[in-house]
Amino acid sequence: MPVTWMGNTYVIQHSNGQCIIALKSRMSEALPFHELYVKGIPRNYGPEELVPIFSNPGVVHTIRLLMDFGQHNRGFAYVSYVDPRHIDRALVTLHGMQISVTQRLEVSKSRNSRSLQLCNLQNHRTVAIISQTIAHITRIREFRCKMIRIGETNDVTIIFKSHHDYIHAYTKLNRVRHIFGPTCCIKTY
Repeated sequence: MPVTWMGNTYVIQHSNGQCIIALKSRMSEALPFHELYVKGIPRNYGPEELVPIFSNPGVVHTIRLLMDFGQHNRGFAYVSYVDPRHIDRALVTLHGMQISVTQRLEVSKSRNSRSLQLCNLQNHRTVAIISQTIAHITRIREFRCKMIRIGETNDVTIIFKSHHDYIHAYTKLNRVRHIFGPTCCIKTY
């Protein structure tokens, strides 16, 4: 059942142990790169309570509320905003906010990595060929690549749609990194 707040409609989906609350007008977009990690959420809170609270600093893009097997929230979520500048405002506004009689929110920038770097790739590879190879190996189709030439080799930064895709890709690519060149390595950040 959708949630409407301040003229914005949010659609609710359940996927992989998460209750995903997404701005309907932005659902086709990839998740913003920057997210906040929020803990201290009362376990009985759902989308109807969280959308107004997290919308205080700015228009929310997505709330990823982690759920347990009984479909109760686990007390933490990842929140992203339509305008990335609202991240800093949310840190100040939401951190320490009294959300119930016994709980305060703790807010920090997420360490939910979604990008990695393939280093020392052979020069004869293009971004298109590297993208096709990554998609074939990982079976992930939604990611962005950016190539940087460094002397005789190239480095490629890959940004994935989710942390889950990032972990899956890192695991698969690390096993076969030698196909990109004998000195290829993977950096995470």
